[in-house]
Amino acid sequence: MFQFQSIEAGLRSLNYRLERIMPVLTPSGVILGLLLGSLISWMKPSVSYLFAFITFSGALGISSQDFFKVIRKPKAIFVFLFGTNLIMPLISWSLANLLFPNQSEVITGFVLLMAIPTALTGYIWSGIYKGSEALSLTLILVSTLLAPLLTPLTVRILAQTSVQIDVTGMMISLLLMVVLPSMAGILINNFTKAKVTEHVSPCLRPFSKIALFLIIGINTSQIADRLISNASLTYLPIALLCAFLAALGYPLSNALGKMAGLLEPERKSLTFASSLRNISAALVLAIDYFPAETALPVILSIVFQQTTCAIMAYLLYGRKKPV
Repeated sequence: MFQFQSIEAGLRSLNYRLERIMPVLTPSGVILGLLLGSLISWMKPSVSYLFAFITFSGALGISSQDFFKVIRKPKAIFVFLFGTNLIMPLISWSLANLLFPNQSEVITGFVLLMAIPTALTGYIWSGIYKGSEALSLTLILVSTLLAPLLTPLTVRILAQTSVQIDVTGMMISLLLMVVLPSMAGILINNFTKAKVTEHVSPCLRPFSKIALFLIIGINTSQIADRLISNASLTYLPIALLCAFLAALGYPLSNALGKMAGLLEPERKSLTFASSLRNISAALVLAIDYFPAETALPVILSIVFQQTTCAIMAYLLYGRKKPV
């Protein structure tokens, strides 16, 4: 027992240290992917399993009652859909038209970037800052389930072009990375009446941070060669708008949460879910269905997304304190 307590204490300490260096850890994943490129790109199939592990380890601390509370009070869900699927796509489209009026492919890339569903990584950031983990998982489910309808519709209306989505593939990914791991974690929580997960879940959290680092590195490695070989000063204005949009989502969604009267944990989950996008999915769509220029805002956003998240989370919610 003493040995287990020592291990648990060590893992809790490691988790706290990793949380403190998240503003450095996440950019390091981007740098790793850019530097190693093809040396780690072969690890792409492991990303689904790493995501599933993150979801499962977090769901261990959630009960079925937590989910029913979210469903019974869906205000946060409606605020999320309003900000994510209406406000941010309109802002992205407006700014892209203003700055790149004669570059329809680039404009389409920015629209696609904001039309894509929320990212699973928002769940781990919500956990770091003590958001509502049940709400985070619910928003991921809602966003992904609506994506086959909302993503093509948004692109068609704003960019005046069409995009096809692999609905079957998206649903299978959702099932493997979110639904099944979440159900498993919640069932274990309920079965043990949270007694086991009080100790197991905290021990798994540092490995979730490491998994996030690996995910960022592996995803970045997929586009490293293309990003580096085509680098030029023409990237700069596109990169600046990508960075601005990545940062804008945080104060905007946090403000919407305050206006809606959401509690602080709900606002935090709303903020991360609204601001982080499934850029990997956007990259696949951009490469498969659009000209090469359309993928440029998506590719550059991969570099900015996690770094911006670390910075904005610190600015909005401060430095994490030890538990």
